[in-house]
Amino acid sequence: MTATTPAPQLVDDATAERLAAALRCVTISREDPAETDTAEFDRFVAFLEQSFPLVHAELELETFGHSRLYRWPGSTAPERVSALLLAHMDVVPVDDVSGWTHPPFAGVVDDEFIWGRGAIDDKSRVVAILEAVESALRDGVRPRETVYLAFGHDEEVNGVRGAQSMARKLREAGIRTGLLLDEGGVITTGVADGIDQPVATIMVGEKGFATVRLSVSDPGGHSSMPGKQTAVGRLARAVARVQDHPFPLRLTPVTVDMLTRLRGFMSEPRRTLLGMARLAGPAVTRILAARPQTEALVRTTTAPTVFHGGVKSNVLPQRAEAFVNFRILPGDSVADVLAHCRRIIRDDQVACELTGITSEPSPAPAAGPDFDLIAELAREVVPGIAVTVGLVPGATDARYYDDLAETRCNFAPIILTAADLDRIHGTDERISRLNYARLITFNRRLLDRLAAG
Repeated sequence: MTATTPAPQLVDDATAERLAAALRCVTISREDPAETDTAEFDRFVAFLEQSFPLVHAELELETFGHSRLYRWPGSTAPERVSALLLAHMDVVPVDDVSGWTHPPFAGVVDDEFIWGRGAIDDKSRVVAILEAVESALRDGVRPRETVYLAFGHDEEVNGVRGAQSMARKLREAGIRTGLLLDEGGVITTGVADGIDQPVATIMVGEKGFATVRLSVSDPGGHSSMPGKQTAVGRLARAVARVQDHPFPLRLTPVTVDMLTRLRGFMSEPRRTLLGMARLAGPAVTRILAARPQTEALVRTTTAPTVFHGGVKSNVLPQRAEAFVNFRILPGDSVADVLAHCRRIIRDDQVACELTGITSEPSPAPAAGPDFDLIAELAREVVPGIAVTVGLVPGATDARYYDDLAETRCNFAPIILTAADLDRIHGTDERISRLNYARLITFNRRLLDRLAAG
């Protein structure tokens, strides 16, 4: 522990208020950029520049729309890059404001929490990173090798204009980094079955995603003279086939590593079973598949999400369509998903096509050379935790930078319960003062390590 980074306590009022001010900026990203309120993003970046003057005086900054790429030149080896720290400034919309304890963009601070949309996902990480860099600069701490900060403005709508553009710029400049750190994993308590300790899951990659559109066309007509199969009926049968015939269960190397790291924290007979994970793979996968939270670790998941068809109860529909979302396990691909749908449906009158943005899973997710550093810092900030690897089930900006880093970690050292996890993209999103202190301390200790070499 260094003199500049004591063990985390509750953040003081001034620090909490800075995050609250950030949460008051309504930086909602939209699928159609024309619908985005750019004035709110302007307000947010103005807040950043005012709140962190040393950062903006000493770091180089390049903008990509509202996304911001900072370069902090190394003091002794600026040609080398030790870390790329990612976070995103945008948030998702709020469906039902009435259900919130405090208005979602009021940025309320009380004795325990800082409330608002983005308090966890992901403005707290943007501001915590800048708090850490500002304090390091104030204390005269400089990294030996160059550090980049990349803050996207459209992660929630797939990051095409922000993260993808910044990653392309770094790739074209030949930048390679030792560590890539982004959102994703956290420390959970009461979530991992059979483990009493809080579990820090440092994600080392992510699943891919694809949405398949199933559609049926039909001549239509009056409902009093239907054929053997209406468009809605044919489509419903196709959706049922896809859902009833999921991808096979499969134990991947990263899941084996995750279980191996957790084995010592489990009681018998699970400890023995996990010790034979490679030999007892089918038994282990069946156990994991018993719960939705862990089934995602052992298969490409299938989720029908949208169904449209028909205009009136006595009119045969001329067209019906459904959307099925897949989260793709490493080893499967977007092409595999489309082929799987066509093979399972076995109906030439049901058209299957990809729609929207797709993403391949991380090609070979594994703990890289700097994984142990992140694990060590997590244990310093939150002693007594179990630490393991994992896969982000959704998509993050990190996927655009994957090939630029030796070690990829999606992780924040905040302790969340299952109820807290439901607040992300949900009602009453908030972060405790203690968790926010953990975020700042973790990032500052990382910078201290990068300065010490």
